[in-house]
Amino acid sequence: MPSPRADLLKGVEVEFANADLGDVRRSRRLDQIVRAAARAPDAGFPQMVASDAELEGVYRLLSNEDVSAEEILTPHIEATLSRAEAAGTCLVLHDTTTFIFSGDAPRRGVGPVRGKDGQRGFFAHVSFAVMRDRDRTPLGVCGFHRWSRPNRDEPLHKSGDRQSDPTRESLRWEQQIVDVERRVAGRFSCIHVTDREGDIYDVLATIQRLDSRFVIRAHHDRLLAGHDEDARLMERVRALVPTGSKAIELNARPDGDRPFMQRKKHPARRARTATIAVASYPVVIKRPQAAHADADEIGVNIVRVWEPAPPNGEPAVEWILYTSEPVDTPEQIFAVVDTYRCRWVIEELFKAIKTGCAFERRQLESFHALSNALALFLPIAWKMLLARTVVRRDMALPATALLTPAQLQILAFKFELSTPLATARDAALAVAKLGGHLRRNGLPGWQTLGRGFEALVLMQVGWQAALAAGARPPAAQDATEGCD
Repeated sequence: MPSPRADLLKGVEVEFANADLGDVRRSRRLDQIVRAAARAPDAGFPQMVASDAELEGVYRLLSNEDVSAEEILTPHIEATLSRAEAAGTCLVLHDTTTFIFSGDAPRRGVGPVRGKDGQRGFFAHVSFAVMRDRDRTPLGVCGFHRWSRPNRDEPLHKSGDRQSDPTRESLRWEQQIVDVERRVAGRFSCIHVTDREGDIYDVLATIQRLDSRFVIRAHHDRLLAGHDEDARLMERVRALVPTGSKAIELNARPDGDRPFMQRKKHPARRARTATIAVASYPVVIKRPQAAHADADEIGVNIVRVWEPAPPNGEPAVEWILYTSEPVDTPEQIFAVVDTYRCRWVIEELFKAIKTGCAFERRQLESFHALSNALALFLPIAWKMLLARTVVRRDMALPATALLTPAQLQILAFKFELSTPLATARDAALAVAKLGGHLRRNGLPGWQTLGRGFEALVLMQVGWQAALAAGARPPAAQDATEGCD
């Protein structure tokens, strides 16, 4: 099994080790930038570094046309796959996010964003691996594609033209699943999880051709074949009798600055407990005319999840899920539901990039430089989510379950504490304090924990160097009251 605690206690720079940038000096520069960014990921580049020369080095590396985002991210992807292999089975969450950049200064290669009048940005399609455990422990990024739309004076293609366009954006779903499976190469089992945008017949056909596992939320009301010949998917599954029910927790979904179509498809809701009903049914889907796959029919299992009695004024939950997983018993059905519910973790990753790493505030002048910066920040964002996961899981355990004795000693010395850090909760609060957390604000989030762990790793390097030089460690101190 992978060791999330061991991964957490390493500096994030190990995720970039052996990055082949074509020149050892570039690799050294990348290591320096990563260390600086991890200490203050939401700071601007000028605030991360100590001199104008270092800042110039940051911009020069990120803008270098001989350095690619793929080269920067490849070591992290390989480390992710190794962690997934140790887990044996993992979920691979696929989703697309939009990065929007303000300001009047043009950025080379950054294009228009549909639905955002006059705003410019680019898109990233990310595949993110998580463990199939209660905590949805994040393992890291295992697929990455980004693109920018060209400026168009002519109108967008008609629907038929889009379907035959070999560069159409919807291909990213199919191509990235193929790429992830190529990298996995049978080393472990993964279940691909997508939201409704991944409901593409060619995607389903490709996954089945690869004999891969999946949970995909349905979007289209497809024609059925077999004994349901000419029936429609939605009508058929909505006639199913529930076979079980369960209470689940729903995350809040504010409108915020979400585009209109997203607000229409996914109405705002408050965090609440929902009692859901479930039912399952095997169907055979007919090939639509616009599909490119050779398969005339695809057989899948369907799980319908719905909320029979939502609270007044709240939108009812309904998910209709395609899956390769068995759905013969209520336990198997709820396993599929829980797998789909893990999808929110990739939204947390995007939030960590945009908020925790302040990516959309980066003052870089080209799509190429921004792509390289994104490849640099993705592992840092993963580390933030990992910090929160490990801390929340281990709160009641002894402090030594979270930190090493040396790290506990460093914290005791740093904060002049007078009683030992007894629990992982105490240790987490001390680490978060390094990242700027105030105890009166409640439990720390991924941002302060991520900054705090990186600061602790850096302090440990200095601590060990001092000991190696002959300094004597301070006497063991006790430690809680200073961490408030």
